[in-house]
Amino acid sequence: MDAAFKLIAKNGYEATSIAMIAAAAGVSKGLLYNYFESKEELEKALVSGAMEEGDNLMGELMDSDPRITLKNIFKWFFTEIRERPDHWKLITELTFKIEKFDFVHDIVAAKMTEYVGFFEALLTEMGYKEANSEARLISAILDGIGFHALMMMDDYPLAQMENYLITKYCNAE
Repeated sequence: MDAAFKLIAKNGYEATSIAMIAAAAGVSKGLLYNYFESKEELEKALVSGAMEEGDNLMGELMDSDPRITLKNIFKWFFTEIRERPDHWKLITELTFKIEKFDFVHDIVAAKMTEYVGFFEALLTEMGYKEANSEARLISAILDGIGFHALMMMDDYPLAQMENYLITKYCNAE
């Protein structure tokens, strides 16, 4: 799975073959096909695994204070972009090819609805009047920051944006 993630993130889905993934993982192509019927099935497992990882992490980020929960989410997001850019490049690539993978559309649509609802609940608790719109705005801001950071890499002001979002949403009373 790690080899597939790295290769697809680096080369793109179309340019990465099962043979390349098997070689990078140090296994035979046949063994890989014992676990996955196709490259698309492997891709589906990668996306599902990434989403499951995010779901499991949410419990660790929760706090009784919604501002601290939101701060924890922001800190996690920026740490992820810094430390696992290949992971996020793959997720971004798949998002831009959403019409090719119905399963990605379904997973992303469900997760976005879930995450917007989660942000909305936090923001409602924090007293925001238009919590749903603000939650959608935060989701879009994080998507945009992620995209820009992956494109610009070290030239993108990640620390500045992290501090800005934390100050804007988590430190205000």
